[in-house]
Amino acid sequence: MRNRIALATLAVAAVLPSIAAADDLTGQDRMLCTAVEATRCMESGTCTSELPWNLNIPQFIEVDLKAKTFSTTKASGENRSTPIRTVSREDGLIILQGFEAGRAFSFVIHEESGMASVAVARDGLTVSIFGACTPMPQASK
Repeated sequence: MRNRIALATLAVAAVLPSIAAADDLTGQDRMLCTAVEATRCMESGTCTSELPWNLNIPQFIEVDLKAKTFSTTKASGENRSTPIRTVSREDGLIILQGFEAGRAFSFVIHEESGMASVAVARDGLTVSIFGACTPMPQASK
């Protein structure tokens, strides 16, 4: 267990410098996002910091603003997709909201930095996530 925690800490430490210099998403309609830190809170008031994958959060999420979908990458083999009900851009932020399988979610992504703040709520439970996004490569024509 200690080896897992040490390995996870090293992985996060290696990623942090790149997150500080995340990519500009201004005008982008497709992006790839990753969760870096997650906190789960129960209605009892108990909150715990968790590794994102321990909460079934995919390592990478493809965001398509035109198609209004979140989906896992093909390489993950998970084949998960969720519709986005609301997409808006305001004051340098990309705001995404939706509801599926008893969970409401809101994403706030800073366009210039690519930094993301996410909240997911269901009855009696919330999960707060911080992450980073980068533009998806343009499809070749």
